[in-house]
Amino acid sequence: MEQHRFKVVLSLLAVFTIAGCAAGPRGRPLPTEKIEEGPNSTQAVRKQFEGTWSLVSFKVSGPDGRQMNVDATGDLTFDGFGVLQIQYKMSDAGLKALASIGVKSPNPVISTTGRVVIDTQQHRITYLADDFEEKALGFDPKLAAARANPFALERIRYYMFGNDGLLTLSTKYDDGKDANVSQWKRSS
Repeated sequence: MEQHRFKVVLSLLAVFTIAGCAAGPRGRPLPTEKIEEGPNSTQAVRKQFEGTWSLVSFKVSGPDGRQMNVDATGDLTFDGFGVLQIQYKMSDAGLKALASIGVKSPNPVISTTGRVVIDTQQHRITYLADDFEEKALGFDPKLAAARANPFALERIRYYMFGNDGLLTLSTKYDDGKDANVSQWKRSS
């Protein structure tokens, strides 16, 4: 019985102690950096991307440097939550063009979707991976195999907005050569 009273008293003491430590208003503001503004700010570039785009042209290069214009249609959508979706639908002739330069596609539709980070200084777009830390720790054979694919989600996309209203997206092979270059026009 006495042990039970001791536990009750100890529990009440703990409750009152915790309640006495309730947070109050902060006396001074948190140190923050100035929010970036202007035409090359992250917010401005996100607004430029936002919406739906239609594919205008699509050029793919094989690992050996051979290039081919690929007959395809496509849609690109970027929403206000930072989700980028790109879909290419290749014709039979487009699939043959890819095969002729050593790039294989198991089906005529190539699609990438995910949240992205935009680097406005280097004009890069990177898809966020759920297991990014694991992949960044060292050599990952599955990642290396995926990176041989010019359309792989793991590839960094480079962007450029032209004065003509076209958006150019490209990926590069590990040696720095273009893997694919696509041009898009805003459709909505």
